Amino acid sequence: MTTAFARLSLALLVTVLAAIALPRLTEMVVGVETARTHLLYSPVRRDFIHREHRGEHNFTYGLESGETFDRQTYETLLPFIYYRNMEIRGRLPVELEGQSFDKAAIRAALQVFELKPRELPGQAPQIPVYPLIEANPGEARLTFPEDVFVPTESGLRFLNVDTNRPLPALGAAVTRALTDAGLRFPLKLIEGKPTILKPRDEGYFLVGAEGTVVHLKRLDGAPVAVRTGIGAALKARGTAVRALKLSETTDPDYYGLLLAEDGGMFLVGYPDYRLTALPHQGYEPARMDYKVVLRPLYPTVVWSDDATVTAVALDSAWREVARTTRTMPDAAEIGLAGLAAWLFPLRLELGMADSGYLSWRLATPDRRALAGSAGSLVGLLALWAWRWRRRGEPVHPRRDGLDLALTLLAGPPGLLAAATVPKPAAREG
Repeated sequence: MTTAFARLSLALLVTVLAAIALPRLTEMVVGVETARTHLLYSPVRRDFIHREHRGEHNFTYGLESGETFDRQTYETLLPFIYYRNMEIRGRLPVELEGQSFDKAAIRAALQVFELKPRELPGQAPQIPVYPLIEANPGEARLTFPEDVFVPTESGLRFLNVDTNRPLPALGAAVTRALTDAGLRFPLKLIEGKPTILKPRDEGYFLVGAEGTVVHLKRLDGAPVAVRTGIGAALKARGTAVRALKLSETTDPDYYGLLLAEDGGMFLVGYPDYRLTALPHQGYEPARMDYKVVLRPLYPTVVWSDDATVTAVALDSAWREVARTTRTMPDAAEIGLAGLAAWLFPLRLELGMADSGYLSWRLATPDRRALAGSAGSLVGLLALWAWRWRRRGEPVHPRRDGLDLALTLLAGPPGLLAAATVPKPAAREG
């Protein structure tokens, strides 16, 4: 019993390790790296235009109507996105719909906001320690302060980063500014960008216990807290803030992108915090990227996962002009990239796409995996025949049943365990 249990444990270990390593090695050898399809609205042709990646440096460009063309034509049909190349080619200013757009006008209007699943609260590890950066440093760039704050049940606690000593006076002053603005503790959410690698600082948006949203900044050394009205606006819609991603650009029209609890998407206006509702029907925050591309004409909203991409073009009043959904090229259909799906019924993957956490995921097998099981079964029968001819070892149901089960369930990883893990002697079986 002890020998049989030891072999069972070793065979399972070999199978699991091989189910991790062999599919990854196969994809490294024959796999094809692809990127998600880019889908935008062309103000020149008034049609959706796409760029698809088909492995290596192979891209295809075309309109949804079916017309295809080269990269330079693609850029010409998206002159606001590729305005720098348009300038080099002498194609500025752009004349469209009776209007003229020079480089300055395009740069002033062009802005991109994006929210990924792994950026949602709770989707990635986070240390709740935040620097309150001085928004008016009096220098050419932002600098980190000598203190940080951590949220508590009743306020913000500030610490000196050099000595780790508390700064009760500063904490009391900031907490008082927040409560005077209507914020109630404990906090539900703190959203901001705690980095100095940005042109300006807008501090943090804090969501209180009752859903109130307060904007906190440090300006000329003093805390500035503004009740935004966002919480009340969302409450009137029967929802609340789920996530808010700031985009601290040089000349903003919007603070950033807001995701509501009911899945609604909004732009937060600068400086009045007015919410602009965006299309979101079909958008699933837990697994889709969401992007807003602002341009002088036809701002476009795009959401996508690994299978499809949806784009909605809007007019200047944020009304829908056109919408389309496109299926992305399947990397598994390009060359031999899908070989692992055929070979390995059992694949253990380190899932990271929609989360900042590392977690093992068992890839769901499909009908293609029957080929791996069938081929591995043939290999096992060949192994048994070789052992019988060379060593005189007949097949024994009790000793060889484990090998058969692992091979059928796991394919090549199970076959590898059957071939490498020694079996107990016949008299022990």
